[in-house]
Amino acid sequence: MTFLHILWFKNIMFWKVSTKRDVGMVIRNLGSFIVFGSFAIGAFYFSNFITAYLLENVRIGLFLFHRFIGMLLFVFFITINLGNMVVSFSTLYRTPEVDFLLTSPVSYLNIFVIKFLDNFFYSSGTLFMVGFSLLLGYGFYFNLPWHFYILMMFGVLIPFMFLAACIAVIVLLLLMKLASVVNFRLLVGGIVLFYIAQIYFYFQVSSPVNMVREVMKYYPYVDLYFGTLDPTAVKVLPNFWVSEIMYFYVTKNFTAVTGYTSLLVLSTLGLFIFTLAIADGIFYSTWITSLSIKSLTVKSLQLKNSIFSFGRPSFFSPQVEVMLKKEFWQFIREPSQWIHFAVMMALLLIFLSSVSTLNIKLQTPELKAVVYLVVFIFNIFLINSLALRFGFPMMSLEGSAFWTIRSTPITAAKVYWIKFAIVVIFLVALSIIISWLSNIPYLYMQKVTGEQPWIYSFIEPSDTVKILSYFSMIVTPLITITLVSLNFGLGSVYSNFIEKNPIRIASSQGATMTFLLSVVYLVFLLALYYFPATMLFTAEMKDLQPDWHMLRIVFFAICIPSAAIIAISHVVGLHSLKRDY
Repeated sequence: MTFLHILWFKNIMFWKVSTKRDVGMVIRNLGSFIVFGSFAIGAFYFSNFITAYLLENVRIGLFLFHRFIGMLLFVFFITINLGNMVVSFSTLYRTPEVDFLLTSPVSYLNIFVIKFLDNFFYSSGTLFMVGFSLLLGYGFYFNLPWHFYILMMFGVLIPFMFLAACIAVIVLLLLMKLASVVNFRLLVGGIVLFYIAQIYFYFQVSSPVNMVREVMKYYPYVDLYFGTLDPTAVKVLPNFWVSEIMYFYVTKNFTAVTGYTSLLVLSTLGLFIFTLAIADGIFYSTWITSLSIKSLTVKSLQLKNSIFSFGRPSFFSPQVEVMLKKEFWQFIREPSQWIHFAVMMALLLIFLSSVSTLNIKLQTPELKAVVYLVVFIFNIFLINSLALRFGFPMMSLEGSAFWTIRSTPITAAKVYWIKFAIVVIFLVALSIIISWLSNIPYLYMQKVTGEQPWIYSFIEPSDTVKILSYFSMIVTPLITITLVSLNFGLGSVYSNFIEKNPIRIASSQGATMTFLLSVVYLVFLLALYYFPATMLFTAEMKDLQPDWHMLRIVFFAICIPSAAIIAISHVVGLHSLKRDY
């Protein structure tokens, strides 16, 4: 057991104490403490403000409020599930450490458990902090007792996240088992389509627009429990159980709280036992299968006639050509990279297909503003997620071979700008497409349904709302450049040339701090956008003349801090390349 204990503590340590006590390390640790603490405080006030705003200003009622929480938890559950699946594939089947441990006198099940828990705890520290801060803001608004937070953190949030991780690993093990008889790429494509269909049907069955329409028929009695509106299929999902626990805790129905909490905890425990049973039977055989997948991957990269092959002529200079092609093949050769990218893009397409046909006819000005702000900030959040996941690790992925770049005629700064250009060009182009698609309901004539599904009409957005959409489409690329600069620049500052797993690099302490800084920037944008969005939708509904001066102020209030963040990020990123590696 001594060996397992050493391995356990080696893997779950997130905060590492450096033996090098230099000033730079002290400053980075102090900066991390300030950022984490500030974010926790900000998340508390943000959660408290959003709860108060939706219940007091928009007046959506307790039932709708908690149903929206349930929908967010569904997205959160799927994100954790997919993230654990991709990370587990890398840590269970792609790391030399597992190859070594399988030759040691340790059971296959113990190795599986250690790596599985390693994945979960390594990537969950920030989520626990964020979740606890948000729960504090929520509970403070309702003046909930201290035992609410203990129950939610240890009896609800942790089992909820652990359940998602267990499902992810079960799916991965079965996927790898099938990979011995079915083409691996075909299986990956099938999994992606399955998750796309799952998310699509969930939001089709539990449409937030239909839910709002049905509940608002009983206005002002919107705090009543409208459980009959919940589809039967949704009631078996863990996110529904969590939203019910929160609703019944607020309404003091502790019998229902106990029932749903027990259901969640027992389901998680039972699924974990089931996961161990499957892993005990097929983990080693699936690891053997992964060896053949490795060989197929290496063989597939031996393409000599590809447009990205190094022997093909290019319009770029030799240095730029080599760097571009190297980045392409470095991305393609790692399955965890392109699989994760494909999944994230699929989820993005589902979201855009939903918001591009959003029904906006039966909403109040306040609710229309809330919907617009949520869609806008979620677009930016998706872009930031891509920048963090694929932009932050790019310098670190050079690995121990980074010294060769330092000794070649190409400068480190040129390598930095080429890598940055790859990420920023793609994400800026993507942000423009996302911004346009999400603003379709506010730019073009839409067919919307009325009280009955067979009754519909056509509505033309007003010029006031169109200007807000054009404004969003203008500032979105600037915001994207800012977020990519922040993630890429700090990714150079916190570069780790020892870690080969890009997902773990994107989940490190430096990446977490970068993510929190970017979230602070997003909250700043949300606060700025609140005033013009509310003003313009109110002007549209009441046929008033909007104050265009406010829109100009908001534009400069976004541009100036964004330019400062871009400049500072690149200055510190380029300066970090001069240190001795």
